[in-house]
Amino acid sequence: MTPKEKAEELYCKYDSLFKAPFKKHQQIKECALIAVDEMLYFMDKFDLDLNMSVQFEWWKKVRSEIEKL
Repeated sequence: MTPKEKAEELYCKYDSLFKAPFKKHQQIKECALIAVDEMLYFMDKFDLDLNMSVQFEWWKKVRSEIEKL
């Protein structure tokens, strides 16, 4: 899965939560960004080895793709 595909997947998951008339594009993006920020924080805080830098960079790209949505 590419970072762009993951960004779109996260966006869609949060989009399905906001079925009320107040649904806003920016709110959905913020929810997805929170999820990615949590991943980045966890990975940085606990400094998990094994391809960590590759995974960390991948999640940073996902975050960037969410911002572009």
